[in-house]
Amino acid sequence: MTKLERFVLPPQGSIAPQRGVVGPRLCALLVVLGAASGCAPDEEQRTLEPARVAMNESVAAIYDDGDLTIYEVKAPFQLPIIAPSDGTREDLQSQGTEPYGAEPWVHNHQVEVQISWVISNLDPDTHNVELVIDPWNEFGRYWPGVTVIDEDEGEALPNLSGYDRLMEIPGTSAPGEARVHGVITFANMRELAIDFATVINIIQNPPPEEDGSYGAATLVNHAFEIHNSSENDPLVRSYIPDVIAGLTGFDFGLRSFEPINVALEIVVEIVDTGDERVLEEGSSEAPLEMPELQYTIGE
Repeated sequence: MTKLERFVLPPQGSIAPQRGVVGPRLCALLVVLGAASGCAPDEEQRTLEPARVAMNESVAAIYDDGDLTIYEVKAPFQLPIIAPSDGTREDLQSQGTEPYGAEPWVHNHQVEVQISWVISNLDPDTHNVELVIDPWNEFGRYWPGVTVIDEDEGEALPNLSGYDRLMEIPGTSAPGEARVHGVITFANMRELAIDFATVINIIQNPPPEEDGSYGAATLVNHAFEIHNSSENDPLVRSYIPDVIAGLTGFDFGLRSFEPINVALEIVVEIVDTGDERVLEEGSSEAPLEMPELQYTIGE
C-alpha cells in the first residue's frame, strides 16, 4: 500500500511559515530578502508583479469518491524567459538529451527563482490548508492527480505537488492575524527543478512492475516530498538526470478537504545569472511559449 504522509516541519534552506502582519503586497518581507540576497556583478534581479488566487465555499470539488473530497484552486505563473532563435532551437533538439528528448534552453543554474507568499483566512474558524506549487520547465508541466491505494474499497490519496506544505491558518475569530506568510527560497526552487527533472525521468523510464519493488507513484511522491534532499536520497538518486532543466513557470494554488474561504498572494523574484535567459522589463523579444505536455502519475 502506498502511504503518503503530510508534515509541517520546514525543509532545509526554507524560511518557515510565520503568523502575523505583512506589509502591503509583501513589501516588508521583500525589502529584507532583497537586502540579504544581493546579486553578483553579472546577475540581474527582477521582482515581478504580485499574483493571487482565492478559494470560496462555492468552489466545486475536483475529486470526490464518497470518502475523500478535494477542493483546489490553481493559477498559472509563466516566468519571463526569452525564447531561443529558430536556429538555436533546432540545434538543441538535435542533441536529444534525456529524459527530455532535447538539450534544455534553460538550465537550472541559469535562472534563479524565489517565491514570497501570504495565505489569508477569511473565515472565523481555523482551517488546514495546503500551499501547492507544481513546476514547469520548457518540456512540460506537472499535474499531481491522485493514486488509488485500494481498488476494492475505492480508496485514494492525492499525490504530492512539487512543493506541498500543509498549514494551519488561524481564523478571524482567533487572536492575532488570520494569515500566515513565508518564503520558498532560491535553494528550495533549485531543488524543485532537480526534483521535477527526476520525476520526468521516473515517468519516462518507470521501474519494472515486480513484487516488492517501488512503483512510479511512490518514487514520484518521494522525490517531491519537501524534506528529501536530492543530494543524499538513495531511493531516487539513480533517476536524477545529468542535465537539469531550469524552471520556466509553475502552477500555484491552495488545496483543502472542506469548503473554505481563503486567499493566496505571491510575489516572485527572478535572477538571470548572466546567460541572458530572462526578459528585461518592457522587452519586445519573444517570450518562451508555455509548455503543452503534461506529466502526471495520477488519475
